[in-house]
Amino acid sequence: MLRQERPPFYQIGVVIAVRRGGRLLGVPSVLQRLFGRRRKGPVACYLRENGPIAYELDLFGQEPRERADTIISSEITWAWKSATREWTELMRISLSAFLADLSAGKVMLTGTEGEPPVNLSDATVKDWIRHFSRLQPSPLAAVINAADGRQLLFVQQHASDPVNRLLDTLDLDKGAAERKSYARLGPASLEALADRL
Repeated sequence: MLRQERPPFYQIGVVIAVRRGGRLLGVPSVLQRLFGRRRKGPVACYLRENGPIAYELDLFGQEPRERADTIISSEITWAWKSATREWTELMRISLSAFLADLSAGKVMLTGTEGEPPVNLSDATVKDWIRHFSRLQPSPLAAVINAADGRQLLFVQQHASDPVNRLLDTLDLDKGAAERKSYARLGPASLEALADRL
């Protein structure tokens, strides 16, 4: 009986394609999901008695395109503003522009449950943030501010299901976050950011 020779391991080609949320995952993402999560960087949670809280983390990390794609794939509709661009809806066709603005260093994203208005303005976002901060009805579900080497994600303490699902998809370990007082954010607080719009 002839023994069939197997090629050395390094010569075996493997192709993996998995659809998740309507998008195709690459081999590194699939392997990571199968064999372990990416190493999480430090996360700080800025808590207060009432109103939204903030997570400080390396949200976009070394894979900003993948993270932005995860945000786009969520149940939340996102729009961003940068130092050089007015409010623009974050979609796959605008992803390259968003990544360019993100690499320039100053971006604010707003996440809404439902479609944002066609003519989104600073005044509208300020109003949303004021209501969001006072626990009053607002279409706002989350805010991300990436500026000065710092990335902050603002959500309600008791966030909606779509927001919680996004946090899970982003592998945010809320329980392991270092607790800090919201007042320590100072000029980086959500209210201060709204005042500067």
